[in-house]
Amino acid sequence: MEPFSFQLPTKVVFGVGALGNLGTELDERGWRSALIVTDKGVREAGLLARVEELLRALNVDYAVYDGVVPNPTVRSIEAGLPLARGREVLIALGGGSAIDTAKALNALRTHGGHVLDWEGHEAVPGPCGPLIAVPTTAGTGSEVTPIAMVSAPERHQKVPLVSRHLAPDVALVDPTLTVSLPPAVTAATGMDALTHAIEAATTLTEQPLADLLAFQAIERLHEFLPRAVRDGRDLEARTQVAFASLLAGMAFSHAWVGLAHAIAHALGGLYDLPHGLCCALALPVAMEYNLEAKPDKYQRIARLLGQPDAEAGIARVRALTREIGLPQSLRELNVPEHDVERIAELALLDGSILFNPREVTPEAMTALVRKLF
Repeated sequence: MEPFSFQLPTKVVFGVGALGNLGTELDERGWRSALIVTDKGVREAGLLARVEELLRALNVDYAVYDGVVPNPTVRSIEAGLPLARGREVLIALGGGSAIDTAKALNALRTHGGHVLDWEGHEAVPGPCGPLIAVPTTAGTGSEVTPIAMVSAPERHQKVPLVSRHLAPDVALVDPTLTVSLPPAVTAATGMDALTHAIEAATTLTEQPLADLLAFQAIERLHEFLPRAVRDGRDLEARTQVAFASLLAGMAFSHAWVGLAHAIAHALGGLYDLPHGLCCALALPVAMEYNLEAKPDKYQRIARLLGQPDAEAGIARVRALTREIGLPQSLRELNVPEHDVERIAELALLDGSILFNPREVTPEAMTALVRKLF
């Protein structure tokens, strides 16, 4: 067994009703002022009101920044800075976009500068202020990762901010907050989690603890994601999918991701498409390409998916995306096919490709992207 390291700086409170622990977490640390970082969809779903009610009962002075956008941009993050200044704690309430926005905003309010000053690996110079993550989707695992993905529209790229200082202090994972998610969002975010798990188990930097987490996530998502998509009120399915997303987040924050995420990031940066949707399209193609590099791992993944061999496992992933109603090609998303080489070029520039188990040449990447059409 090769040496490895594993660190989870985030305290996790998981389960139905976990949101009710918000007061305990604030009181234990003496935090009396907060900024809620969220989006208008979370507000309209009534989830913001639940958090506000808790804060008012605790006499916590709070403000709300609801300017989070999908694939958060530098501008949307920096717009929250005036409200963040002087607040003891940030509370990220929403999906990955809200949590990533809060992470980047936390670095800004603590260390100054601009968002892209912290681009890359461990550029954040020191600890940031307190941050509590409250996910309302089950997919990104951002509540337990040291990563924030930021869109730079002028570069047509999604860029990573990666630092142990960005990880939230506390994650309150309450599956009841995902019950109102529409089926299409449930499906796409669930496939994001499945991509995290499968890629984490098959990267160049795979490791035993990450494998344990990833394998659990794969098995649970395969069984429960279709149920959560069919009936959002199925609390058992919602709980299992939320748990799987959490496990997958822990896994990939240590073993990283690969080819599927490189392509997904390129598509998201160019066309502002939902990340989970891009992952769902790219994952089977990436698995086919990487099979020769990790045959034993893909065989094990196939068994978790109830299939006899690796090829059948890959076919099952494709079938799953159809079963939960996701598009099957980039044509369905109106992505122009003449952009194939541009997509491939940006995917090769993405940092995720560094951890892919099989080298990807420019010619191979172009062919892979073309398959998505």
